[in-house]
Amino acid sequence: AGGDIRLIVCTHSHADHAPAARPLQALCAQRGGSRPPVLGLPSAPTANATSHFVPDRALADGEPLTLHAAQSKRRHTLQVIHTPGHAANHLCLLLAQDGLLFSGDHILNGSTTVINPPDGNMTAYLDALDALDGACAALGLGYILPAHGHVMDNAREVIAKLKAHRLAREAKVRVAMQARPQGTLDDWVVLAYDDVPSSIWPLAKRSLLAHVERLQSQAGGAP
Repeated sequence: AGGDIRLIVCTHSHADHAPAARPLQALCAQRGGSRPPVLGLPSAPTANATSHFVPDRALADGEPLTLHAAQSKRRHTLQVIHTPGHAANHLCLLLAQDGLLFSGDHILNGSTTVINPPDGNMTAYLDALDALDGACAALGLGYILPAHGHVMDNAREVIAKLKAHRLAREAKVRVAMQARPQGTLDDWVVLAYDDVPSSIWPLAKRSLLAHVERLQSQAGGAP
C-alpha cells in the first residue's frame, strides 16, 4: 500500500487476530506521528482473558467505511456487518465495488469454524449466516475472502452448504442426546462426530456444546 494505511479493522478478538493490531499500528505510524486507528468491537464479558480487546473506536452494524485511493478517483466502501457466533464481537466486511465478502473466521475454507461457548453461540452463528446470505444477494457479492484458507467463489452457494452442514450436524447431536439422555459431551461426541477422526473430538466438543445449548434452549431447557 506504499505506506498509505488509513484504518486497521479487527474482525474479532481471538488470540490469532486482534493482538497483531497494535504492532501493525506502530509500523504504520506516519512521519508526523499520526497512526491509523484500530477499529472493531470490544470483546464481550464472555470472552476469555486471551481474547480481551478494546479498539480505538467501536464500529456499528451497517456502518460504511469509505476510502479514496490516493492516486486515483476510485472509492472503496467497506460495509460493516456484525456476525456473532464464532465470537460475540465478530465482524465481517462487505466490499460492494468488487463483489467481495471478507468473512474473518465466520466462514473458513477447508473446515467449519469452532463455536465455543460462552462467547460463541450457535443460534447467533446461524442467524449471521442468513444475514450474510441476504447481503450477498442484495449487493451481488460473489467471492468470500476468509481469514484462513483460499478465496471461495459462488458465495451464496458456500453459505448455503455451510448452513446445511451445521443443521445436519445438529440433527446428529439431537439423535445422540435422545439415544443417551443421561449422557455427557464425551458420550455424545462419539455418536454425533463418528464421521471425523477421534483426534478432532476434543475440539469438536466445543461446537457440540454450542449445539446442545441451542437444542436445550429450543426445548425449554430440557435435553
